[in-house]
Amino acid sequence: MKYRFLIYISHTYGIPIGEPLEEEIKRLGFEVKWFADLEYTQKAISGKEVCNTVEEAIYYHPHIVLTATDSVAYFIPGIKVQIFHGFLANKHSMRKGHFRIRSFFDLYCTQGPSTTSVFNEKKKKLGFFEVVETGWSKVDPLFPLVPKPVTKKPVIFIASTFSPKYSLAYQESMIQEIKRLSETGRYRFLCVLHPKLPEHIINQFKQLEGPDFTYYNTTDLMPLFKKADLMLADTTSAITEFILQEKPVITFNNSKPGPHFINIKKAEDLETAIIKAVEKPAGLMTAIKNYIQITHPYFDGKSSKRVIEATIDFLHKDKSYLKKKPLNLVRKYKMRKLLNYEPLKWSSAVPTLPKIENRKKLSVLIPTFNEEANLEQALQSVDFADEIIIVDSFSTDKTLEIAKRYSATILQRNYENSASQKNWAIPQATHKWVLIIDADERITPSLKDEILITLQNPDPELAGYWIYRRNHFKNKVISYSGWQNDKVIRLFRRDQCKYENKSVHAEIKCTNKIGILQNKIDHFSFKSEKQYVDKLRTYAFWQAKDYDKITGKLTAYHFILKPCWRFFKHYVLQQGFRDGLPGYTISKLQAYAVRMRYIELRHLRNTKKN
Repeated sequence: MKYRFLIYISHTYGIPIGEPLEEEIKRLGFEVKWFADLEYTQKAISGKEVCNTVEEAIYYHPHIVLTATDSVAYFIPGIKVQIFHGFLANKHSMRKGHFRIRSFFDLYCTQGPSTTSVFNEKKKKLGFFEVVETGWSKVDPLFPLVPKPVTKKPVIFIASTFSPKYSLAYQESMIQEIKRLSETGRYRFLCVLHPKLPEHIINQFKQLEGPDFTYYNTTDLMPLFKKADLMLADTTSAITEFILQEKPVITFNNSKPGPHFINIKKAEDLETAIIKAVEKPAGLMTAIKNYIQITHPYFDGKSSKRVIEATIDFLHKDKSYLKKKPLNLVRKYKMRKLLNYEPLKWSSAVPTLPKIENRKKLSVLIPTFNEEANLEQALQSVDFADEIIIVDSFSTDKTLEIAKRYSATILQRNYENSASQKNWAIPQATHKWVLIIDADERITPSLKDEILITLQNPDPELAGYWIYRRNHFKNKVISYSGWQNDKVIRLFRRDQCKYENKSVHAEIKCTNKIGILQNKIDHFSFKSEKQYVDKLRTYAFWQAKDYDKITGKLTAYHFILKPCWRFFKHYVLQQGFRDGLPGYTISKLQAYAVRMRYIELRHLRNTKKN
């Protein structure tokens, strides 16, 4: 199955966490998109495949949401997976820091034994999430470790957290000491600061630039880690990322100093600490190796692979043993406010997707005539089909060229009417199950899943399935106006269903019972009022032949009362007024269509007489 992943971030430092995961997902042939809930990060990922809005993320219907931030939009579908935006930095207490449970997540992919053990304790106590140790995706590019060549000048990488309480970037004495050392010619400094630091602080470091000091405006630290011999930091979680290379770290006023780094409290002690770090004393290096074993004992660069495997396993796993998540009303309110989105409905249940194995094969039929503007998106929406057949009425545009790009089988036949064209094509489908869509329709991701699950074990008593359509008029979803109950039989058994012999609005007739699917087809029926009018006129011409057999003498009832009733029905009874101006337009044009039908019928009868 082609799983859909959503990488969910807030700040730009989430990008290098998600990129190794993105690479692994694409390598496996699955789908992946990004979503950022902050505007400045949205700009930073604009070159990727993204969901630009919450509505787009919901429509994408991800199976798995990989989250490199503390909170997540709970109303986006899919299992919510915490992949963390940093290592445990010991800046806060156990209660408030790395191990705070915010009741958003279904699965925690932990980085190593020191975090796994604590999360497992919380899992036993709370019971509404699962824990799997995978390693951390961000550090995959560090491995395999390659020894750095010895250089005449020690290369020192500077990183700092953003909190004034912990950050060395706020310490004027440290800035001046770094400036002095960079001007001695004995050391080389590479500097990256936390993106949440204020601009005036960042500018102080930018002003230090010279032959032996370079400031980098980046969130991709791994290439710089590899260039450096040691690190100067405070309490930033980047310490752990760097130390995995078995390279020394000097910290300034670290809140919880440990034996695996050298901690100083005064700026004037920096050079002495650098000299000590360059020598790599045995006690320090042993402490570093011990720290790595409990923090991130993975050196294969395959943490992303383990994350993807763990999330897919969890997606299919029976999760009935999990307790219900707390209501979490305050945090949910903050998330809605942040995204300016009020969900109409969502499921609080942790989704479980059945494994799609040995499902019935599916043929998709798409009738076309000059559909170059629509066809590609329609084809993309049925990429799960085992066979795609284009039933073309001798198009003169690029329709067939597009169809060939998607390896579709092309059949051509002169067009009589919609029912005739489809009835001719259905027996030519290779597989027993057939799905028909028009070129202006799209199978939504959620409907795709439902079809695949249905075909895994279809009810033997059912010949086919009704599918509701979500209609769009001028790119606006129409929720009322008589279109709200629009449903069609589109998924059916090839040998049990056939379209009735009607020129317009022919429906499938089946030899057995019909079921119904829960998810909808998107129908982009009319992009302009003119397009709608043209189609209604064509339908009126075709319908005149059908109505000639069942309509008596034409009177004012047909030309005035029936159109008026049709307007009243769509606009008032079927609540077209709730769709605003589009609802009024649709209701008016539906009335016009009724009138046109009888005008065409009158013309047809007059032609027969003559």
